[in-house]
Amino acid sequence: MKTLGLNKSERGFTLIELLVVIAIIAILAGMLLPALARAKQKAQNINCISNLKQWGLAQTLYVDDSNQVFPATKIANGTPGFPGNEDTPNWLDLTDVEFFNNANGTAYGRDAWFSALPPYIKARPLYTYAIEGKAAYDRYNAGNDIFHCPTAMSQHLDPSLAANADRVVFQYGMNSKGMLEQNGTVQVNPVKTQMVKSPSAFVMFSDNRVRSDETPYFGSDATKASTLGSPQNYTSRFSSRHSGYGNLAFSDGHAAHFKYSYVVVANNGKPSDPAKYDINWTHDGTSADGLNPQ
Repeated sequence: MKTLGLNKSERGFTLIELLVVIAIIAILAGMLLPALARAKQKAQNINCISNLKQWGLAQTLYVDDSNQVFPATKIANGTPGFPGNEDTPNWLDLTDVEFFNNANGTAYGRDAWFSALPPYIKARPLYTYAIEGKAAYDRYNAGNDIFHCPTAMSQHLDPSLAANADRVVFQYGMNSKGMLEQNGTVQVNPVKTQMVKSPSAFVMFSDNRVRSDETPYFGSDATKASTLGSPQNYTSRFSSRHSGYGNLAFSDGHAAHFKYSYVVVANNGKPSDPAKYDINWTHDGTSADGLNPQ
């Protein structure tokens, strides 16, 4: 009498075979996931540099229409009628009540980069979000525009910023040290293009810190809220969020990727400007912090 049985081709996997397959999949995943993460980081960085190039392009177009004067870096404290703080503006600080009532009031900061430059690259001036209200704030905070770096969005905002829904958070900032020269003393205001020693080295825009726990950071005031997400930027607010690197846009319109420790030097517990030949935070190439060039 014949014993009935399954053909070899009809037999299922044994436990050992299943474990081997699972182990192979785990090994492959372990090899592929880091590569995918690196590819994602690279794509985010490319997107970020593209954003900064657009800001650089907008700036070059703006100065041609503005007697070669660069836009303002912020709405300065002391601006008549401005109710906010230049480092931490809220949405309603960008326009006054009269503007809402009869359109005869002042939209503050029309000459600041975040409102003056976007029309040159078919984007929205920031004050228009303030006029529209909360729904517009939410669209801005969603991060699908040139104001936002995809790496900063993926890492999320510092809790001190995320908790304040009315705060305008800038993931890019404009260099506010351009008017300095001679050991960090204010000598000129405003800065014009013809004053710039090296347009290809003069910083216009850069990645902005939006997390206090970001590393590397060469300062001792890493938790100071006023240095996070401000509209103006320099070495103390420069971000290293791209795996220890950050991006800069220059006054000639190009943008580039730099290691944080190349852009910033530690000096007495402060992130300072080493006055690199190819990275100038001041229009004349001297250090904004009075240090000797490196």
